Amino acid sequence: MQTFFNPRSVAVVGASGKNLGHHVVLNLKAGFQGPIYPVNPNYPQIEGLRCYPAIDAIADPVDLAIVIVPAQTIPAVLEACARKGTRRVIIESAGFSETGAEGRALQARCDQIARLAGIRLWGPNCMGIVDVRRQHFFTFMHPNIRREGLLPGRISLVVQSGMMSAIFLAELARRGIGVAKACSIGNRADVDECDLIEYLAQDPDTDVIALYLESILRGRRFPELAQQAAKPIVLLKGGQSQAGAQAALSHTSSLAGNARLLRSVLCQAGVTMADSIYQMMDMANTLAMVPDLDPAGRVAIMTLSGGAGILACDALERGGLTIAPLAEQTRERLAQVFPAWMPPANPIDLFPAVAQRGRAVAFETALSAALADPNIDVVVIHFVAGIDAAVPDIRRMKTLADQRGKTLVIWLMGLAEGKRQFSEAARAAGIAVFDDATRLSECVAATVRFNHRKRALKVDPPPADLSEAAEVPPLSSCAPIWDEFDSKQLLRQWRIPVVEECIAADAAEAWAFALKMGLPVVLKGLSPGKAHKTEHGLVRLGITDQRRLQETFATLHQRMDGRGRILVQKQIAFEFELIAGFVRDDQFGACVMFGLGGVLAELEPDVVFALAPLDLAAALRLIGALRNRRLLEGFRGMQPLQQEAMAQLLVDLGRLGVSYPRIAQIDINPVVVSAGRPLAVDANVILTPEE
Repeated sequence: MQTFFNPRSVAVVGASGKNLGHHVVLNLKAGFQGPIYPVNPNYPQIEGLRCYPAIDAIADPVDLAIVIVPAQTIPAVLEACARKGTRRVIIESAGFSETGAEGRALQARCDQIARLAGIRLWGPNCMGIVDVRRQHFFTFMHPNIRREGLLPGRISLVVQSGMMSAIFLAELARRGIGVAKACSIGNRADVDECDLIEYLAQDPDTDVIALYLESILRGRRFPELAQQAAKPIVLLKGGQSQAGAQAALSHTSSLAGNARLLRSVLCQAGVTMADSIYQMMDMANTLAMVPDLDPAGRVAIMTLSGGAGILACDALERGGLTIAPLAEQTRERLAQVFPAWMPPANPIDLFPAVAQRGRAVAFETALSAALADPNIDVVVIHFVAGIDAAVPDIRRMKTLADQRGKTLVIWLMGLAEGKRQFSEAARAAGIAVFDDATRLSECVAATVRFNHRKRALKVDPPPADLSEAAEVPPLSSCAPIWDEFDSKQLLRQWRIPVVEECIAADAAEAWAFALKMGLPVVLKGLSPGKAHKTEHGLVRLGITDQRRLQETFATLHQRMDGRGRILVQKQIAFEFELIAGFVRDDQFGACVMFGLGGVLAELEPDVVFALAPLDLAAALRLIGALRNRRLLEGFRGMQPLQQEAMAQLLVDLGRLGVSYPRIAQIDINPVVVSAGRPLAVDANVILTPEE
């Protein structure tokens, strides 16, 4: 990667005196300090530079070739690069896999030529590289975007789309956000987002990596790199509205869906997910400006408007942040400037204090007290700019906050020119500014999550060896869909707790088992190929006497036309239901799922996913990622879930699925929680068809 970003010399194959080939030459001349070699047999020179008929006609070494010629001619260009010894090529031309079957074949041919010659390919169908700090513009981006003034910063962009990279740069500059590097990677015949994450994670100019991707080529590698990265990664993922599997045979598969599984796996790996272009920009900017923040995320709000304080509280709490109670010493200091009729509280409404003591005294006292408060990590200042000439000393505010180890953020409103001047001063001082309380909350919450993860990585022991020492026994069946009994027999082999049950040949045997297990019992009809029994009327609960058992047995036998098996199961009293599963995803490979089970699994899915296999610490984090995790903690007097026992179940489930490559899905729904302990009472195993 180093040669792509810092070549000693660059050739432009397809340079010209107009259009895109001309843009590349102009952009290179604007900042690149090494030799530039235009290549085009139709020009003797371009922009005062000697022009060559082919790259292998250049006498001097060429580290990097930027290629912008018709797609059909590029295989010959790559062969010339191979002869020349140029081992880094950026193909900015379009007309490859994005155009259909012929384009895919052409791209594959280029990739084959490059691999045989030891050439790394960037693109095709991309806008190349921009390094704002070094003024390297290896791109056909319109020079006007460069001339507008791109601000150097600590954020590096990786953008799959070509034109979007230029739009991102223009918008970031307009919003006063600086950039280190921008990488447009297009079709990713070779170099992809994982290569760039590895490079940028070590880049001294980059503090935050922000990506816009429409797909992830190496779904397994991406979260692994994110998990290891010490720098924040913000991702805006396009195409999340596409459905996952079209015909799901299990809850686990239908609950996965491309978007839900992707977001969950990446969030578990520490990726900050964005939902829009501007949210991605603001999150990346906040993470760059606020590298360290106490993960407790306790917030104080300072405002001159009670209504603004209420709105800020609402937005911050929706984001999962805590409105901090003021310490006693803080309330005492505020009482010195507040009127006697108004006891200080958070939000700190300064209007009565300003009326009594003046703006400067009230503001200085409140800010100093909030920054000294041990209960507060972040101070949100709601400021209205341009109304009068009174503007706080922003640099001094930042210095005081840094001395106290606290974070300042501004919610800015007011007149246009006043806002512009205040924003520029605040950003120059290193304070993040927001137009909207909701966006402020989203970005501060993202920073809190990243810092929580960063601290957890420092204290967590290294993951245990997840490999199974014992030889894995063969699967007991090759049927594509296993019934509940066979599925739970496999779970039992892998130490996953399952309900007491048995298969009964007739009603008499079923009654004998029922007496042995204890009443009441459940009877289930296991019909071949029917994964969901309830929908087919094959589940009967609460059987407590022999006559009803006999009648139920006969009914189930009749419903299955005598072709299935009847399962007798001890009926378990439980507090609530969960779901656990394993799915082999096309993009991310083996994954474990956990969530709320029973009817809730389909009514309002609350499920999370992680790569499998996983260790106990990762399983506990997965459990804690549920939206409704309060249910697991003893909600309304219910006995809480024994989370370590549930985590061990997820660990064992992940090992089970990984150990058998033919297992496509395992669905355990529900996992009932009885006396705090998880117990599998229904399950299905689905295998991939044999080739």
